[in-house]
Order: sequence, then C-alpha cells, then structure tokens
Amino acid sequence: MTQHGFKEISASNWLEQDPVLKGFVRFDPNLGSVQLSGDDWAAAFLEPSLDPVVPDEIQGLFEVARGAMIYGNFFYPLFTLGAEQLYRVAEAAVKQKCAQMGEVSLRSFYSRINWLHEESVILSSDVPRWHAVRKLRNYASHPNWQQIMAPGNALGKLETLSDLINHIFEGA
Repeated sequence: MTQHGFKEISASNWLEQDPVLKGFVRFDPNLGSVQLSGDDWAAAFLEPSLDPVVPDEIQGLFEVARGAMIYGNFFYPLFTLGAEQLYRVAEAAVKQKCAQMGEVSLRSFYSRINWLHEESVILSSDVPRWHAVRKLRNYASHPNWQQIMAPGNALGKLETLSDLINHIFEGA
C-alpha cells in the first residue's frame, strides 16, 4: 500500500491479485469461508450483459468498462474506474437511442432522459434512476479526490446499468 491507500504497482507485483481482495470471501457449505479467486471475480462480472439489440458502439463501450472491473482483481481501483465509465456508457446509450428516434437537437443528458421519458421509452419508475446515473456521471467526471468503490458496489452498478440500457433498446 502507498500513501494513496491502494496497491503501488511494480514490475514484480502487477500480475498478483490486489492484497485488498484477500478480505472478500464467499461461503462454501463444505469449506466455510473461501477467498474469492480471480476466476470468481471474472465470473461475477461476466454475468451481466447487454442484449444483442443494443448497438455495437454501446456494446463496445460497455465491454471496456466491464473489462476494467474484471482487471480490478489485480488493481483494486479499476473497479471504480470501470463503474465510473459505465455512467458515460449510459449517457452514450441515451444519446444513441434519441438519435435512432430522430431526436438530435437535444444537447444535455438531462434533456435526453426527459425526452425519452416523454416518448415512453424510459418508464416513470426509471426516471429517478436515470437522473441518479446522470448525477453520478457528473460527479465521476469532475472529481476532487480518488473515490475507491467496493467490488460489490461496482458489480451492482454493472447489473443495474445493463438492465437500464437493455430496457431502452427493447423492441428496437
């Protein structure tokens, strides 16, 4: 660890699991608490996905964000970096959906969310979630300090945002 509170990468440790992750376990009925391996982390983060109807450009952005999270196994802050990238992926998805529907004049994430809601693409129950993503995107894009997110929080964001993005492209 360094003064920043996370692993200092060196030529000798960059392929080793980040020591912070030793504190994360799963319960095995036969063995009790078992430390999560890199394979365990990869399996968890590979499960949420985008539907094939989501445009390829958005799929690619999503895969980069998810890939960063998977490599969080080696460098813990990548869980946060990947999650923060997901907010920008969500914005790109909203912009792309608006363009697919012929709306290209709107310039803000806020107005695009509201327009998709008016067009019944975003459900009323999802509007607060989308605006929360927008606020998180703003916060992540203009940081004052390095946030470090727990892997479970990052995984939750991956699950939530894959669902929200999939929903706006349903029936596309």
